[in-house]
Amino acid sequence: MAERDRADLLVEAWALVAERGWQGWGPVALARRTGRSLVEIYALFPDRRALVTALGHRLDAAMLDLPVGELEGMSVRERLFELTMRRFEAMRPFRDGLRAAGRAVWADPALACGTIANLDRMADWLLAASEAELRGLAARLGRHALQLAYLRTFAVWLEDDTADLSRTMAELDRRLGELETVARLLGLGRGAAAPGRRPGEGEEGADEAPAPA
Repeated sequence: MAERDRADLLVEAWALVAERGWQGWGPVALARRTGRSLVEIYALFPDRRALVTALGHRLDAAMLDLPVGELEGMSVRERLFELTMRRFEAMRPFRDGLRAAGRAVWADPALACGTIANLDRMADWLLAASEAELRGLAARLGRHALQLAYLRTFAVWLEDDTADLSRTMAELDRRLGELETVARLLGLGRGAAAPGRRPGEGEEGADEAPAPA
């Protein structure tokens, strides 16, 4: 019982999604799986959308869990790469559940709305932490472009079975390179002025993502 009491409810909840599908998940099944009471589960997941929101906050925290000093000396592109790869690393325990949920995302408004809210919040924090210095319309366009780059990389991550997520890193690097080129052409933010170094080039540009929280 002690082991079950220590179960990570968020991880277990998404494991149920992986096994039963998005619509097959239920609080009673989670209570039986973990030995936790329904009121404990309600406190974390009062509705189905809370599963998505809680996961988004877990991943945001893992993405941002590093001293600001570690980002010093990096270009905007390098910061975006570092932070986004931290997020992908933190998503590993949830991959099967996310794959199952993805098959239902356009059929369930709660899942779709929760996903969109997570993407918006993630992009805002990524742009803030990267110090891209975008304002107004440029910030709005930058946020949407970053979300699109993330989603395209996410599709690769879902099928990336490499130990170091090398396929994901390569795709993310390519997508960020495209964004950097557009930003430079349009003269937007510091990304246009800072040429940046491709992750993995030079002693300071390690291409391995840090271990997630």
